Amino acid sequence: MPPVENGHFREVKTGVLLLPEERVETSPGRHCVVRRFLVSCLGDADAIFQRLNGQLRELGWLGTKTMVVIVGDGAEWIWNRATWFIRRCEILDFWHAMEHAWEFAHLRYGEGSQQADQWVHQIGIDLKAGKVEQVIARLKRLRPKSHPLRASLDSLIRYYAENASRMQYDQYLRLGYGIGSGAVESAHKQVVHARLRQAGMRWSEAGARRLLALRLLLLNDNWACLDRLAMVSVASKLA
Repeated sequence: MPPVENGHFREVKTGVLLLPEERVETSPGRHCVVRRFLVSCLGDADAIFQRLNGQLRELGWLGTKTMVVIVGDGAEWIWNRATWFIRRCEILDFWHAMEHAWEFAHLRYGEGSQQADQWVHQIGIDLKAGKVEQVIARLKRLRPKSHPLRASLDSLIRYYAENASRMQYDQYLRLGYGIGSGAVESAHKQVVHARLRQAGMRWSEAGARRLLALRLLLLNDNWACLDRLAMVSVASKLA
């Protein structure tokens, strides 16, 4: 969240659009995106989804038979708006699923322990194999004695149960879909952190919006479109 005038902070939301077939495997299990389009805005959840929808249509990627794959971290605001797309596949970010497992494992076995590593490693193998229901059943059989451990386990079970339909990772991998949101997190750092959150920076809301627009032009290789933006004429009048 970049600081804007009057000491307040405004949240910037970012999304990344890409085609699954344009992901290439750079090493076993690791993929790189050949082409991506960043979408970002200083606004609410509706605003970012409106922009994502608009960019998809502008790119010509959204047709009546298009399957829109949405990878999210489990936040309800994402899934609530995913329904804007009739043909869609909702995927819980695999690494967020693993982070929740790590939280419980650290409490149960201790941070840095080999038991924690082995336990989480097996969870990851089972989830990628599409065995989320078996994982949940196994977790439910655990009987932790301390209250903090029980609370952590309940949270993990609830998180997996609520997102089980979005954790069919074996199917997603077979279809060539990405199962991680790392591209979004990286893009957000490039759009916001690298330019709007440097030491001592303060922005007016208008200035932050204009800089976001410029940043997206640069990162999306659309700098040649600069002269089409209304902000250019506004800046000329202020000069």
